[in-house]
Amino acid sequence: MSKLHAARPTGPTGTERKKPRTGVFEFFAQVRAEGEKVTWPSRRETVITTGLVFVMVVVASAFFLLTDFVLQKAVGLILGIGG
Repeated sequence: MSKLHAARPTGPTGTERKKPRTGVFEFFAQVRAEGEKVTWPSRRETVITTGLVFVMVVVASAFFLLTDFVLQKAVGLILGIGG
């Protein structure tokens, strides 16, 4: 048998136990319990992060606008279709 086709288990070995299915209400209770474990950011952290994201979007937009303008002029001059 080649190394590329090494034997792999094809299914459950019988030692693994299936998890019992949970009901809808139990599922949402578990979701709520997990949500309570999360460390949520404060309002101040959220506002600061949102502001930084907005600033980065503006900076990236300006960068790509400038890059597009420069490349457009360069290609126009090279091909002789701009001026």
